[in-house]
Amino acid sequence: MDCSVHIAVGAGVLVLCDDGKRRVQCPVCREIEFRCRRWDLNDQFGSDPWIPDAVPPGCTATINVRVLAMDRSCWKCGETTTCVVGLYPTQPARTDQWPRMVDEESLAWVKGLLAGAGFGGVAESIKPRWSSTVGARYLSNGCQLCDALQGDFPLQEEASELFQEGGVEAFHTLVVAEVSSLVWQQVVHGERGQGGNLLM
Repeated sequence: MDCSVHIAVGAGVLVLCDDGKRRVQCPVCREIEFRCRRWDLNDQFGSDPWIPDAVPPGCTATINVRVLAMDRSCWKCGETTTCVVGLYPTQPARTDQWPRMVDEESLAWVKGLLAGAGFGGVAESIKPRWSSTVGARYLSNGCQLCDALQGDFPLQEEASELFQEGGVEAFHTLVVAEVSSLVWQQVVHGERGQGGNLLM
């Protein structure tokens, strides 16, 4: 459950792993692990947010994250289009073996980052679209030529295969963005500590 957020000396917690090795956890990761182990069907932690509102003392306020993309053939027009598929810290923790898949929430802030970094075409292709498969509209990647939805499920399958073949370096890094540690911890841990999805 490590989040790759940098921790000052003495600010983290040393924990024993299942393999007998020790690792340092930041206060947020430690609290979330504690809650996950104690959580029950009665949800004893109520509706309190699991990610704090402020960066805990000793944790860096920001972390550098790579926005990963891949090129694919559009299912509709057949032309090559670029899709944002993952996020990966520039200095990953030992447990960060796989990139995190983008979801609607992370796509929303990635869109702004791409627009500011000169990737206007890719940024503009990220917008809400109707999916007959899902039966709803959702923020999605689209073809830069014909604007057709590039569905999450096929993108995740292709990105997972690409990662297994070539690792993180198989993707394009569109931008290296400085993001809030709290934003990144939300990506890593999800809403209630269930964890973000991995490209694996």
